[in-house]
Amino acid sequence: MVKGIFQSARGMLSTNKNMEIIANNLANLNTVGFKREGTFSEILSSVGNPKIKSAIDLSQGEIYETANPLDLAVVGDGVFVLKTESGYEFTRNGNFRISEEGLLVNENGHKVMGKRGEINFSSFVLENQKSILISKQGEIKIGEVVADELMLVKINPEDYEKRKMGLNFDPTENVDTSLDINDYQIMQGYLEESNVNPILEMENMINTSKDYEASYKMVTYLDQTLEKSNEIGRI
Repeated sequence: MVKGIFQSARGMLSTNKNMEIIANNLANLNTVGFKREGTFSEILSSVGNPKIKSAIDLSQGEIYETANPLDLAVVGDGVFVLKTESGYEFTRNGNFRISEEGLLVNENGHKVMGKRGEINFSSFVLENQKSILISKQGEIKIGEVVADELMLVKINPEDYEKRKMGLNFDPTENVDTSLDINDYQIMQGYLEESNVNPILEMENMINTSKDYEASYKMVTYLDQTLEKSNEIGRI
């Protein structure tokens, strides 16, 4: 009976965590490049300790036009590389701008990396109104001059779980830089929407609430039964 209480209580903890994940997905419904996180499943490790693992939905989000030449969307595989004070991070959010120093950065000021290092437009700033053109493979041209090429890398699905703030990804050693040109396409003047489906999340929320309620009722029932058993034992 005690074991039943423990298992039901653990079920409550699991559904509570699932509810947090669903709430986070809904909160990022309008976050550019956000990848939906799946609900938790418990997997026993080889040493018998419970290991929690959650799946990331890597499906393509909808692409929408912004007409901003520094907005970039990735179609297919690959993520952009950002240089931060804490190291490198990876993201599908291509909402970029040019900083006062002439560097290509994201909305948090993190530097976007190219194959030559930090992408720097400072030497082109004084030139007359030359447009920035970015090819489908990520080559950046100012007028007719090639300034750099975007660094895109591929991350193993398991490593997407090391996310920061639900959007960027922690640095990892399991990064594959050998992306084939057929694996991805850069779309200039576009952004990728979150791949969260609000209807699906609301369905998951309802089902999770029912699971929590069922586990709670079971814990209450077993607890009351155990209490009655103890009272009978004292008679």
